Amino acid sequence: MERIRQFFSRIRVFWESLVPWQRYSLLGASVLVVAAIVLLVLWSGRTAYDPLFSGLEVDDQASIVAILREQKIPYRLDPVANAILVPRDVVHEVRLNLASSGLPKGGVVGFEIFDRAKMGMSDFQQRITYLRGLEGELARTVLQIDAVEYAKVNIVIPEQRLFLEQQQPSTASVLVRLKQGKKVGPEQVRSIVHLVAHSVEGLRADDVTVVDTAGNVLSDMIADENFIFAGSDGLGSSVSSVQRELERQQEQEFERKLRVMLERVFGPGKAVVRVRVELDFDKRKVSTREFIPGPTGKGVVRSQQDMEETYTGPGSVPGAPPGTTTNIPGYAITGQQQGNSEYAKTESTKNYEITTREEEQVGTPGTVKRVSASVLVDGTLSDEQLGGLKEAVAAAIGIDEVRGDKLVIQPMPFSTSFVDNLLAQLQEQRRQQLLMGMIALALVLVGAVGVALWWMRRRRRLLLEQAAGGEEGKVPSLRELMENPDLMAGQSEVVVLEEQLRIYAMKNPEDVAAVIKNWLAEE
Repeated sequence: MERIRQFFSRIRVFWESLVPWQRYSLLGASVLVVAAIVLLVLWSGRTAYDPLFSGLEVDDQASIVAILREQKIPYRLDPVANAILVPRDVVHEVRLNLASSGLPKGGVVGFEIFDRAKMGMSDFQQRITYLRGLEGELARTVLQIDAVEYAKVNIVIPEQRLFLEQQQPSTASVLVRLKQGKKVGPEQVRSIVHLVAHSVEGLRADDVTVVDTAGNVLSDMIADENFIFAGSDGLGSSVSSVQRELERQQEQEFERKLRVMLERVFGPGKAVVRVRVELDFDKRKVSTREFIPGPTGKGVVRSQQDMEETYTGPGSVPGAPPGTTTNIPGYAITGQQQGNSEYAKTESTKNYEITTREEEQVGTPGTVKRVSASVLVDGTLSDEQLGGLKEAVAAAIGIDEVRGDKLVIQPMPFSTSFVDNLLAQLQEQRRQQLLMGMIALALVLVGAVGVALWWMRRRRRLLLEQAAGGEEGKVPSLRELMENPDLMAGQSEVVVLEEQLRIYAMKNPEDVAAVIKNWLAEE
């Protein structure tokens, strides 16, 4: 108990020692901590909900909610994302159960429509039901594309006709809504078109139209396989801008070839080339049918029939002139020829097949329609050189005068005033730089020589001062002279030698005495 009282007394003393704003701050912080703890406890005790499915259609939401209510599973609706939320611990189990029931259907009805087939359906009703199921299955398949959020497929299959020329082709249209921030390119659109075309009997890819909810006809991106221009928006660029870009690329290619060729001959900067290219972007289809006779001037024999008749016997010749007297049996004929007669008849019939040759030409867009080139060459050329140069340039870029191409080559002296002025300025700058460098080098050399002379004079002066500051008449030793040869400048060589001999004789009297004895003995 005593410890508890001491603890509370310390807290009271601490509280009383605080100023008012410190007390309020402490109280506020305590309240915030308690509130955070309470919210954490409440939040941890709540059931966490996760999305079961999102982006659901109204029919799918109604069906899923009915099943959840039947199974007494708590749920929540998110109208913003069109999603259904269920407790986190059962989300996977519920998702598998709904998948086994065929939910969600994606807002479309597939071939499961035949699971609830009605009795007594007419042929028309069965055909419409089949179309509905086929459309739903195709829409579900298109929805598997990553960029597609919604898809609707409409198919029109005309009734069968007795004659093929009366049969109308099948058609289909696909409406798609893209996900936010997603785009489709020509490859994705082509995949949708071929998917639908190969899923419907008698449907061609050209009869499939793909549009989006923004009103863009996506199938136009693949209408012409020779030109598919994908722009920055993924929906195609302006045709005129793309055509001009292709022409510009062709012009740059021609100019580069000519410039490289001419600079090899005349030198860099000695030729100016400008090329204008016009491309033909029209797609033409020309069909020609020509009737060709055979080697004999006739066609090819298709069929031949030969007939030969002969008659020998009494009476008149068969096949007499037409009339009553010769063709009606029993009619009295007067003046009929008596005796034997002979008859021969030969007929030949030939049917000729007309020899024809059919030719179909399809002009590919992007061919060169007209080329205009202008070449300026520095200098003067003779007529022969100018003609040869014109032939070489025309062959390099494919100039065709029949097509209307135009080539102009003009030799003329180029103006070099700008280059000359620039070179003069550069040379002047170099001269100034060289002069400044030489002046700086001379200054450096003069300074170095001055410093060296100053250092030598200063060193000699110091040595002289050291020699003068010693004992009077003191001569430097041999070692000092070898280490500092400048000391010889202030001394006489004779005096130095005498001093050295005196010092040596004092240190080595025996050697000096021996040398003197030798001198005396020699004399």
